[in-house]
Formats: sequence, C-alpha cells, structure tokens
Amino acid sequence: MQKTWPSYIYKLFLGLVIITGLVFFINLLPFQGDVHAAEKDLQKVEVTFTSKGVPVFNTQFTIKNLQNAYNKIKSGNITSDNVNSSAWQETEQQRGVIVADTFGIGPGVQHTSEEAESILRKMLNSGADDLVNELNENSKSTSVFHYPNNVVRRYTDNDGKAVATTEVGLNGIFDNDGNLIQLLRVKHDSSNKFSVDINSSTDLFEGKITNLSNNMKANTNSYTVEFGQELTYQLTIDKSLLTQDLPLAINPQTNLVIDNVSIPFTKVPAYGDTISLQSLGITADSSINSNASLTVLKSQIQSKFYNNILWGYAVTVPKSDTSVTLTIKAHLAPEVKLNSQLQGATTDGSLIPMEFLVGDSDLSAQTNFFMNIVATTNTGSLDYSMPTVRTSGINFASVDASGKKLERKQSYILGYEKNSQKFVYGDNKWNPVNSLDNLDLSTVQTFSGGNQYYLGGSASAIPLNTKLFSFNAEENRKINESLIKFLGLGQGKNYFLYPVDSQDKGKKDLSFTVYNKDSLRSNGQRVTHTSIGEAHYEDYAINGLIPDYQAGSVEYNVTILDQNSMGTILRIIFGIGVICLLIIIVLILFVRKGR
Repeated sequence: MQKTWPSYIYKLFLGLVIITGLVFFINLLPFQGDVHAAEKDLQKVEVTFTSKGVPVFNTQFTIKNLQNAYNKIKSGNITSDNVNSSAWQETEQQRGVIVADTFGIGPGVQHTSEEAESILRKMLNSGADDLVNELNENSKSTSVFHYPNNVVRRYTDNDGKAVATTEVGLNGIFDNDGNLIQLLRVKHDSSNKFSVDINSSTDLFEGKITNLSNNMKANTNSYTVEFGQELTYQLTIDKSLLTQDLPLAINPQTNLVIDNVSIPFTKVPAYGDTISLQSLGITADSSINSNASLTVLKSQIQSKFYNNILWGYAVTVPKSDTSVTLTIKAHLAPEVKLNSQLQGATTDGSLIPMEFLVGDSDLSAQTNFFMNIVATTNTGSLDYSMPTVRTSGINFASVDASGKKLERKQSYILGYEKNSQKFVYGDNKWNPVNSLDNLDLSTVQTFSGGNQYYLGGSASAIPLNTKLFSFNAEENRKINESLIKFLGLGQGKNYFLYPVDSQDKGKKDLSFTVYNKDSLRSNGQRVTHTSIGEAHYEDYAINGLIPDYQAGSVEYNVTILDQNSMGTILRIIFGIGVICLLIIIVLILFVRKGR
C-alpha cells in the first residue's frame, strides 16, 4: 500500500498538470490572431469603452484588422474570384441585392478613402460579414480585448478600459454579438489610445468639455454642473471628412441649451408650428373631462420633450486640408419654453394653442444630458456622442436650537465661497459680497421651507406623500414647511446656507458640498452616489419624521448652526459608539470563556 500511494499521487498530479495546460491553451485560442501576425507590424491598443458617458465594464469586445478589405474597396482591386466566391453569391441570393449596386464595389471601381471606409461600415452594418471576410483574406486578424496587464480576463475593467494587440491600419471594434461599434486607425507607434462610445459610429470626431475641472467629473466622460453654468465643448473633425464642405447637425437634449457655435449656425426645430399627439405616440383620455385631459396631456408631452431633442443646430464646416476644431458654448437650463399648437386632443380636429415648460418637475439628478453630433457625407451619416453632463442637489430640514424638533417656515440665503470671497445667489446669478452681516435682502434670493427649488428656475411646493400607510394631509403639509430641496447645484463648489434671521442672532453659516458621481462595487455593479441621497448632517430621529425620506435615496441634512446643538449630536454619537464598543468587548469575553 505504501508503494502504490506515491504512484497514485504522481499520476493525479500529472493529470492535473495536463488538464491545466489544456485549459490554458484553450483560453489562448482567441488570441491566435496575435500569433499569426507575429511577423506583421503589431501594436498594442488601449480603449476606454463608454455608453453615453458611463463606463462599460465587465463586457467583452473584439478588434479586427480590416485593412485588406479597405484596400480592395478603395483601389477596385477586386478579382473575378471574389465576385464568383460563395460569400459574394450568397450575399446577393440571401439578401436579394446586387452587390455592385448596393455597395458600389466591383473590379476596377475606385473610391476615395472616405467612401471606402463608409462602404465598409455599410457592409458590416447590413450583415454582409462573410463578404467582408472574403475581401479581407485575413481570417486570423481578430483579437479579444482583455484587462490591462491581465490577458486571462477577457473583458473591460471597472473603468471601461481594455487592451488588445492588432495589426496596423484600419480596424473594427465589435461587441460580443459581432455587431460593429466603430472603425478606427491603428498607427505605427505607441499612441494608440482611444475612447469609444458604443453609441458612436466613428472615431473621426473627438469631443471634450474644456472649461470644467477634474473634481467635477461624475465618471470618465461626464460632469456634474450647475444650472446656468457655462459649458465649453470642443469638437475636432478629422481632415479626412473635410475634402469638401461637411454638413453637421448638433443635437442636444432639450434642457442642454446651445448659446453659440464658433461658425455660423441655424437653429432648426424638431417639430413645426403644430405638434401632433399621434407623432408623439400619445393618446388623449376621453374618459375624463376636457380640462383634466389637457392637463394630463401637457404633462405627458413635456416629459417626452425632456428626454428628447426639441431643437437641432445646423452648421456647415468648410473644406480643409487640416483637421478643424469647433467651439460650442452651452448651458444647462432648468426650464425651456415652447409655444405651439396641439393637434389630436379634440374630437373635431381643432388646434389648441399651448405653452410647454420642459424641465421643471421632470428634472432629475439621474439624467445624463447628451449632445449628439450627426455628420452627413456622400456615403451616409456618421454619429458621435459628446461628453454628458448632469446636475445634483441637496435637501435640508430646519430644526430648532435644541436640534430635536422641526422648525417651520424658515428662510435662508444660498451662497458659496472661493478664495476667501463669498458670493450669494440673487437675480439668477452669483453676486460677490464683503460680509453676510446686514445684507440687503432685496438684492438676494431667499429660499423658504416647503419648497423644491430649481436653481435659476421656478420653485414648486414639495408634494405630499400620499403613498404613506398612515397618510395625514395636514400633518404632511406642516412637516413639509420645515423642508427645503435644491436641484441644479454643481460639484466642486463650497456652498453655504445662511439663515435670514442670523444677521440679528450672530449664528454661523452652514457649509456643504454636493456631488453626483459613479463608482463600482466589488461585484462590478455600478452605483451612483449623490448628495441628495446621502446626508452629511443627518439626524435619524428627524429624518424618521419626514414623509418622503428614503434611506440612500432621499435624505435630509439638519440645519444646526450653533456649536451647542452640534455638540449635543456629537455627544449622542459618541455615547452610541461607547455602547457598541462595550457590547463587542462583552461578546469577546463570552467567547473566550466558552472555550
């Protein structure tokens, strides 16, 4: 028995080594393109993948060199063997198309660089992959993206980054289902770092926001900004698109308002003078009276407009031998007005004049406001997504000097401090002040309990929470009078609240910051943290009284401004900490005694 046991262990160990080797070999199979191209000019490619500004993590992508197919389409060096191939014939038979007519390719048919790239994109997007492979003649040109510095983990990391090795020239980025995301050119050097938004179809544009600091970033491609804050976008257009004048459409989400473009532009409405309910996919409710129905319809239409585009901005970029950079000035507005005529809301077909207010109650810190670019070329359209912006806010609950009871109908001044200079908000802008003492209240805006404020916009009463099991309208209304909500504040500023009556009582201002940023949990799940959902000055007893309080979603900061009250809270927290420590010590002693 003692002689056979080591032999058994040896065989088991040998079997494990063989199995491990096979598994490792199989894992390397997708990278055969790298081996095939060992004698070719290979370069490392690093890509950051996003979706409308949000990193795409734990996702698999591939890269495929398409230079051969591109060269054939451009030069017209397509042979009779290509035309008579099964891929060419099947494309025509299965799709009922004539390849030469549909894609404009054939023996001796030449194209410009732009046309060849556009044709290749069209072929891949229309499912003619086999035909592209026939022209490409490089079956081992595909590599799978993997974690930086970890070839086994073949997907993007928590920041959306991944690397791969591929041949120099025109390459295609594909998702896990084989759909083309984008074409890009890999160069003969180490500069091959790209940002790919999976909603964009080209790398011939590069967009960024230039006047915002890194501490305002919500993630790698999004910023948290104030309503009304100037935003400076820069859009660089590759010279290969500018062999002739290039028409562009700049399409921002409705509340992202464009103020100016560095070249002449025309504002183009997405809807005419008449708005049809049918075109919006909305049906009037005939079961309620006409006035109520119009109110419901108006709300539904405003919500539709909020999530879409009301105006586009048309420009024409002149032809150029070099790449061109456009500057776009914009701001995020809490409210956008549209006057139009509504069609389809009446049985007789008559038009109803209506003013729509887009934003307002639909505004949310969860919205990433987009700006899409659409270029019109001879061979089709190209889409590109600029970095997104979002906003944030904060909630407050007014309490009395004891810090134990809600205090109603308190009013405050909103301000911020930068380099020892204080600014207070009034007349929809920030105004510098030398001191907070004895301010002229007619020159500043005061913010009162019971209201939700959209910075630079209107205010609305905090709604009653009718979903409460023990709902009491009068009690709910009284509690709301102690609450103030702000939306439209930006990341990176040192804000403060200053009670209006503090000028007589000598109390201090309450400093705070806001944020709206993304992070990833250890399991790869994306989480958004906001100052609306995470109170810094929190009192659990007070928050428990508030009807719309939701832990981690809607939390309130108490407005304790004097040291005595804050000291009371700190003593309570310290006392709780001591009790917890004593419990832990007792448990440890109990466990040891049990042994």
